[in-house]
Amino acid sequence: MHDTDHAEFQDLLPDFKSGALADVDWLMMRTHLAECAQCRAELRRPELHNRAAPRLISPGQRDHRSRQTAPTWLIALGTTLVAGLVAFAIAYALTP
Repeated sequence: MHDTDHAEFQDLLPDFKSGALADVDWLMMRTHLAECAQCRAELRRPELHNRAAPRLISPGQRDHRSRQTAPTWLIALGTTLVAGLVAFAIAYALTP
């Protein structure tokens, strides 16, 4: 079996668990599971739940939203607004 084929089967595991596979894919997955101890072990691994933010976390799944940063244009706008406010405050304080 090729590594790419195995990766495809691993990608189908969550759908297999939830029963969302089409009949042909389900049959292919059952055949693969009969031959692959690694996928059987992955299938038996319990699902974890995040207690801080109640949503399902699958093993190996990363939450990309937690590493999201502000767009550069938003940072530039904020910096410009703060600089303008500081300049206004200095000019206001120096006028008689």
